[in-house]
Amino acid sequence: MALTRMRALGHLVVVMAMLVITACQAGPGATGDTGAATDGGGGSTGGGAVAEVARDRTLIITPWSDRTGPLTNPENWNIYQSGNQNQRQVGSKTIYEALFYTNLNTGELIPWQAESYEYNEDFTDITVKLRQGVEWADGEPFGCNDVKYTLEMLRDNAPELNYSFIYAEWLQDVECVDDLTAIIHLTKPGPRWFLSNLALGHENHQVMLPAHIWEGQDPKEFANYDLASGAPIGTGAYKLVSSSAQQMVFDRRDDWWGAKVGFEDLPAPERIIMIPVGGDESMAQLLIANDVDSGHPLLPGSFTATTGRNDKIRSWNREGPIWGAPDGCGYNLVFNNAKEPWSNRDVRLAINYAIDRAELSTLGYENANYPIVLPFSAYMSGRWMTPEIQAIVDKYDRNKTDPALVDEHMTAAGYAKDDAGLWAKDGETLKVPLRTPQWLAPLAPVMAAQLSRAGFDAIEMLEPEGSSAWTDDIALGNFDTMFLVHCGSITEPFETLKDLHSKYGPPIGEKCPSIIACTRYSNEEYDALIDEMEAMPGSLDNARYVELTNQAVDIYLNDMPELMLLEELHVVVFNETYWTNWPGDEDPYAAPYPPWEAWNVIVHTIQPAQ
Repeated sequence: MALTRMRALGHLVVVMAMLVITACQAGPGATGDTGAATDGGGGSTGGGAVAEVARDRTLIITPWSDRTGPLTNPENWNIYQSGNQNQRQVGSKTIYEALFYTNLNTGELIPWQAESYEYNEDFTDITVKLRQGVEWADGEPFGCNDVKYTLEMLRDNAPELNYSFIYAEWLQDVECVDDLTAIIHLTKPGPRWFLSNLALGHENHQVMLPAHIWEGQDPKEFANYDLASGAPIGTGAYKLVSSSAQQMVFDRRDDWWGAKVGFEDLPAPERIIMIPVGGDESMAQLLIANDVDSGHPLLPGSFTATTGRNDKIRSWNREGPIWGAPDGCGYNLVFNNAKEPWSNRDVRLAINYAIDRAELSTLGYENANYPIVLPFSAYMSGRWMTPEIQAIVDKYDRNKTDPALVDEHMTAAGYAKDDAGLWAKDGETLKVPLRTPQWLAPLAPVMAAQLSRAGFDAIEMLEPEGSSAWTDDIALGNFDTMFLVHCGSITEPFETLKDLHSKYGPPIGEKCPSIIACTRYSNEEYDALIDEMEAMPGSLDNARYVELTNQAVDIYLNDMPELMLLEELHVVVFNETYWTNWPGDEDPYAAPYPPWEAWNVIVHTIQPAQ
């Protein structure tokens, strides 16, 4: 696999590499010299020239693996507008900061815009103490009014805006005791609510907006983009100076509040540039040429081939075959439980027993990850795989390939093999369309072959590069089966088990509120367990919570509304040619994933190689 990918490098991505190199030399990017001024490279620059910055003082990144092709929304920085991923891909590293981050490797809370938070006794009020001296990029002080505006704005604009469904369900209001003290009043007990949404440093891209700019705007339409006036304005250490589909350029603000008040030194990169990437092969070529420092992960074979041509490239672990850190997620096969035949438990179980998870890892990922059957990430599974849960896992024994059980469950579902050896019912062959986003491409051919051996008419449906149509389709229920990831169980089981609650499964044609919760599974007994768990802290010391967890896991493994496949352990990449002090197994100061909020901590920690 590695040789095939490397042969492709010279043919498939040379154009992409040349475009990037040209952009960095001719646009407002990084060069070998300093001091020269250039134009905006095709993007708006607010009317002024953008000075060049030396390559060894410039951090160059790409979007994450689920966003290939030209950069999207270069002139729309409304980070809460549906479909806008600017915060996830680059805003979190540059413009917008969080109240808190968490080092998910250790559980350490990292206060940033805020200093502390505290719940009341019944977990309905959260008192947040904000840090004194935090300023927006235009010099205005950051305070409680910004918190109040942002959270209540999201509450009042559900479900149209990103994350707004959370605030419509949970937020009563925000009370400003003074400029630096906010009390968040919840509609019901939420012992994990604040951490999950406003302090985790994971895929919780819920940051505060400057009320003095956003008030009076329509938050569903406001583009928040005017470089001449400084927009987008955040509290982060960087400002956007040029933006196009080819590159986004951010320059360090030497008046950043953190340096002024002695909170943190200025980050070392003087400039951050985000450039597009075409996928695994093009990322490998960019790394080999030292034209990028981090971003899109590599497949294991591409990684080992790339390090053979550039020994400055590393991942989280220095040795394989498992190179990556836990991602808080697992690869899964999502069934549309609101649609026949996927609503039939026997069909789901038959497909489960047709697949070989170990082979998926070996052939798809060269053993760089490992099989799982529960949506528990490696961050918490070591603590929560209790003897009781292990006994439930053993009882159902879902992680096995068993042709006899395939036959048993397909027969129970009313199917029989036709003359071609394929499962059929009422004269119609059962087709299993394996819809696959590009970044999950290694899964499709391996599983398709496994299903075919078991008599299923499996169809590989790889999404076109750069396509995001699958995101709308899974949200609306316009799919049969799809490879995706199930994320969330960072500290406790509830964080992913809740995603199977029927409240997240609207009728087909209506959007589910969270893309990782679109199975449209419905089970009243399961819902009742989740409802009770929601109101209590998730702790192994809480006997009732543990009991509810065990019951929910039992229903989950009995029904298999989704198939968890493999632990998601991406080969994250760091280039040490120009930058050092990257996080790794030997220094796990932050989780390494670029689309997570806490990557801002990495920006503030890396140092020039020389």
